[in-house]
Amino acid sequence: MEVSIQAANCEHLKGIHELVLEWGYSVCESETLEWLKVLMNSSDHQVFVAVSDDAVLGWIAVEKRILLGQGFVSEINGLVVRSSRRRSGIGQLLVNAVEEWSQNLGLSKALVRSNVLRLEPHEFYPSIGFDLTKTTNVYVKDLNGPNKSRKSDA
Repeated sequence: MEVSIQAANCEHLKGIHELVLEWGYSVCESETLEWLKVLMNSSDHQVFVAVSDDAVLGWIAVEKRILLGQGFVSEINGLVVRSSRRRSGIGQLLVNAVEEWSQNLGLSKALVRSNVLRLEPHEFYPSIGFDLTKTTNVYVKDLNGPNKSRKSDA
């Protein structure tokens, strides 16, 4: 099986969306397309796909960020490999693509956050050179709560 790593495009939508669902998120394909287009048109973001025989086997999304305590870094904000293809080196190929993209932007540090409930990443990332530096909680507030009407561009 030959796997190539490519910059994502709209032709990869179906495979990317399938993996978003496999990742545990329930979004419709049109939302995935909308968000993919935004990411593809951003100079601070990149999405790579692992493809074999026109099938998307995995994807990774990365963002160039500025943090007051660290300066510019690249942050992996999503990595999914099809469950039937995990532990075959695809994740490492995708991370390698992120590292090269990051270095081309002059970034010297990559970080990733991973849900404590996802056990595989806690083995994977240290095995490829990432150090665990802290744990954190994530708090979310729905700004379109039950008493607020949804307004776009308001």
